[in-house]
Amino acid sequence: MNTAFPRAGGDGHARTTIPTSADPSGSRALRYVADIIELHERLSYRQLPAEISGTPLYHAEDVHSGLITLTVRDSQIPARYLRGILGFRLAQYLRLSWISADLVYRTAAYHEPLPRPGQMESIHTVTLCSRTGRIRGYVGLSCSADPVSLPLDSPRRALFPTEAAHGIDLLGQYARLGLGTHQVFELKRFLRDQSMPLGIQHDRVPWHLMLGMGEAMIQLDDAIRLVLGDAKEHVALRHLRLAGFDLHVVEDTSPSLPSSDPLAPIYHQGVLAKPFVAPVPEDLPWYRDVVRSYMDGSSDLTSYHEMVARLAGRRQANGGSMIPRQRGGAA
Repeated sequence: MNTAFPRAGGDGHARTTIPTSADPSGSRALRYVADIIELHERLSYRQLPAEISGTPLYHAEDVHSGLITLTVRDSQIPARYLRGILGFRLAQYLRLSWISADLVYRTAAYHEPLPRPGQMESIHTVTLCSRTGRIRGYVGLSCSADPVSLPLDSPRRALFPTEAAHGIDLLGQYARLGLGTHQVFELKRFLRDQSMPLGIQHDRVPWHLMLGMGEAMIQLDDAIRLVLGDAKEHVALRHLRLAGFDLHVVEDTSPSLPSSDPLAPIYHQGVLAKPFVAPVPEDLPWYRDVVRSYMDGSSDLTSYHEMVARLAGRRQANGGSMIPRQRGGAA
């Protein structure tokens, strides 16, 4: 998953940042990367809510912060908007130097790959600024690549990208009758717009993404039983634990991707994401209600810290740990 929620500058102006840690050698490649970032900064998705096909899994407007959040399946998003959303993901990773700028240039990419025809549908949660229509945050739930659902301990099942990168089997321990790979989703690209200034939108975007993703899990019920991914300890892992997820985190892995993979730079950082897997908690609606009531002002909670304390208190009362429990592992 690899989350990206560092703090931005506070002057309110977007800054186009050309990657430095994985810069391509040619000036044309550098210019191409800067142009892609600038292109996606200019796009507006103000009409997206009206263009969605059918009823979204989640649609909420936050009048306090001027944010709109949508959670939808692949097929509900018009093709031009889906390319734009996948382009937002690409632009944010270019800003962070988490994707190879050289390979992006060589392939003339301006968005991440589209879903393959006939594949299961992934789920996208997008948070927009209601004034500008710009994407302010994104998180995805990515489906299995198996054409048919297979047992979680099947030697024929496709590994999820996190499992392949870290060289581990995250799902075999959960194998049981009636649970297959089509009920497992990988959390992808838990992102906040890197150009956002500090303020209420900056603070609330991660929680809007969690609400949208959580509502999809609640509505789809048995269709989403397990989630996995990789994330950093004080970003997405913290948010997931506060939302009631009993995470099984594997420590001390050595993730890598071949140099031909555009995402190889993501595992060349000083602090690496940790792989995790978790069942969807049965009491997820309770956590959703606490966060939603705080966000819409209907709660008795008067501060962000009170909300976090209530969430953490529930988890600890149920015996949940706030730190990883699992070490080692191999596929």
